[in-house]
Order: sequence, then C-alpha cells, then structure tokens
Amino acid sequence: MTAVGAVGERLARVPTSLPYLRALHSRIAAVLAAPAGITPVFQPIVMLATGRIVGYEALARFPQLPPQPPDVWFAQAHACGLGEPLEAKAVTVALAAPRPPGKYVSVNLSPSAVTSLEVLEALPTDLRGVMVEITEQQAVTDERALEAALIALRGAGARIAIDDTGSGYAGLQRMMRTRSDFLKIDRTLIEGVHRDPVKVALIESLVRFARRTGTDVCAEGVETLDELTMLADLDVAYAQGYALARPAAPWAAIDATAAATCVGASSSAMQFRRERRAPIEDADQHLEDLAGVLPDITSLDDLAQLADELAAMLGADQVLLSSFDERADTLETIDVAAWRCTGERFRLADYPATAAAFKRREALQVLSDDSGADQAETAVLHAMGHRSVLLVPLHARGRPVGLLEFYSRTRRLWTRAELHRARIVAGQVSLVIAGLDGRGEAIHAPSARRRRSATPSTKLA
Repeated sequence: MTAVGAVGERLARVPTSLPYLRALHSRIAAVLAAPAGITPVFQPIVMLATGRIVGYEALARFPQLPPQPPDVWFAQAHACGLGEPLEAKAVTVALAAPRPPGKYVSVNLSPSAVTSLEVLEALPTDLRGVMVEITEQQAVTDERALEAALIALRGAGARIAIDDTGSGYAGLQRMMRTRSDFLKIDRTLIEGVHRDPVKVALIESLVRFARRTGTDVCAEGVETLDELTMLADLDVAYAQGYALARPAAPWAAIDATAAATCVGASSSAMQFRRERRAPIEDADQHLEDLAGVLPDITSLDDLAQLADELAAMLGADQVLLSSFDERADTLETIDVAAWRCTGERFRLADYPATAAAFKRREALQVLSDDSGADQAETAVLHAMGHRSVLLVPLHARGRPVGLLEFYSRTRRLWTRAELHRARIVAGQVSLVIAGLDGRGEAIHAPSARRRRSATPSTKLA
C-alpha cells in the first residue's frame, strides 16, 4: 500500500468526536503527501580517541509544521495513527542522500516501526553502512517480534543501537536481549557529568557493561568541552552534540576546538602526570599515579608523600604497613606517615588467619562483627576503632617482605576491583621495600607512633 493510501485508510478510522486528533491527523497527512514534507539534517558522530567523524545521525525536520521537537511530532503521529508512515518517510529521505565514503548513517526507529512492514519496505535491501537506532520513548508490546526484526536487519548488514539509554523503557532486560552494537547514552546523563560523581558512576557502569558485551558507547547531547573531556576520560568511545557540531544539511564538519579537545584528552591519557587530570577523583587514577611514582622511589622518606594516595585509592581511612622478619616469623609495623618502623612486632603464630593468608600469598579481609573471623584480628579492629580491614601480603623476588593493610571505620566488604588495585600496588611496594632493604636503606629507625593496641601476650619486646 502506498503512503498516501495508508493515510486515507487511517483518516477514515479517526473518530469524528475527536477534533484535535482529526486536525493533527490532517497536518501529518499533509507532511506525508508533500515531497518536501520532511527535510533531513545530519549530526556528526565523533570518535573521541581521534577527534574524527565516523558517521552521522539523520534527524528529521518538518518545515511546514509549527516548531516543536521532532520526537514530539513522531509521538503525536503515533497517537493519531500515522506514526509508522511518518517514520517510513523519514527513513526514506534520510537514506536518499549520498553519504561520504567510509561514513555510516544512523536512522531512528521506534520499536513498533521496526516490526512494521511499511517501514521495513522503506529500507533498502542492502543496509551496510546503516545504523538503526531503537528509540526509547515507546514501550515494546512484543519483545520477540522486535528481536526477530533486529535479526533480519542485521542479516541485511545493519548495525543496531539502543537510543536514549538511561531515559526510557528499555532497562537491563532489553540491553541484554537485543545485543546491540551501540549504546547511546541519553543527554540527561551527560549534562554536567564533569561535576557529578553520581553520573560518572552510572556512565562507568554502562561503559563496563558495554565492554563486557562487545558493545560501543556513544554519548548524546554533549554541549561543553568539559563534558567532552570527562567522557573521554571515562572511556566513552563516541560522542555527538553541539560542542562537536550542530545538525546540518549534508555534511557538517566537526568544530576544530572540539576535535583538538578530543585528541588532547586521548594524548593526556597516554602521558604520565603526577597531578590529577579529572575534576572528579577516580580510584583507577590514584592507582595510575602510584604506579608512576613508585618506580622513582629512592628512599623510604620518599614514600611518606604517598600515604594519602594509598588510602584514597581504596577509600580507606588508614593505611599501615608491616615489614616481615623471616627468621623470627614476625611482622613489624611501619608508621606509614613517616615510613619508619615503630618497634612494634607481632608473632604471626598469634594471628592464624593472617599467617595462613600470608604464607599462601592470599589477601584477607576481616569484619569486626564477623563471628567466624580470626578473633585476634577482630580484637585489633575493635582496639583501633575500625570495623573492617583488607590485608595484602607483600612478596618480592620469591620471598615475603611484609603486609599492606587498608583500614575502614565503616563496615564494608572490599570489592574485587579494590582488591585488584591493592594487589597491583602491593606488588610495586614490595619491590621498592626489597630494593631499599637490599641496599641497606634502613627499615629500622623506630618512631613514637604505634599501630595496634596489642595485648602483652602478642607483643614482642
């Protein structure tokens, strides 16, 4: 059936008691009948690592309709029964423009349009170089039909994106079931991301999800260079928005300053810098800072400056370190603030869980209220006023050298990511201490500070 024929059939079904819908229907029908009823514009999609355009999103404009956002017109078209014909025409005019070599074009389709025969017939049989974005402003009534339609589109060469992720109906179920090639993060999550830790955390989780599932991430609605820099720092691969280029007739170029910002952010990530690069502190950046500084340590005094970084890396309230005396099978506390031994020594035999983990080179976490934990360790936690600790053995060149301890005043289970960071740093600290000890750098000048309020039976003279 032709678009005009479909319009006539739908118009006959619009109730006469609804004059608003009839008027709306007439407006949309006029757009469908006019050869220039829809004018496409194209907004560049940019790879943040290079600052280069990889594709364009096609957006519909309605020159003969009153000004309002295009998604509102599409929603109203669906309300009066003309949504699918309007989407079919928008796709037709968008794909009619010859695109630049090596660039793809992305078109928006609602879930109902993807399963519509009228819309599918408007698509070319060869969809290589076409991205189909499934919009989020419409609930899906038949997920299986949607999945089958997406499989058919992929078979024709199209790639699939979930549009407006974080704002609509999809949620985790649709992201898992559609196995999209792209996730496009909605602009509501992008606005002000450089000063909002909650948005940072949410985008980080989406990026991690996408990486695990082989999906690319694109940020929509990027309007400032600060947002652009933060998104690059969060490993968002692609972006679009007014900061990069406004939608225009074929084919808009990217703003030169924005392109330079993308390249600069990528270059900055490759360089080692001692100062914080992002306005929102990040545990991985603390880890990077430590990894860059530790190889340059030449004395234990140099390590004193890193106490805060070690704690911040895991969000710990206190970090302690113990040096291992292999002959006596004891640990001696090093005051991390001054990186000097305190003279406080502890028999590993008095801390069975710690001793077992230490000998097996395993990390150990202890909660103060865990009845099944080593009572000697929980007693230490209570005495120090902490509620949890992560103990990470230090080994270097085939031998144990000490223990790195992260304490928290709150009850917390240390995550796998935190454990991984702690082990990475522990490996480097181990080599530093072993190297300094091997050159005769003292780990033996006692200080007045004390770590544990140990009982006389556990403290060694």
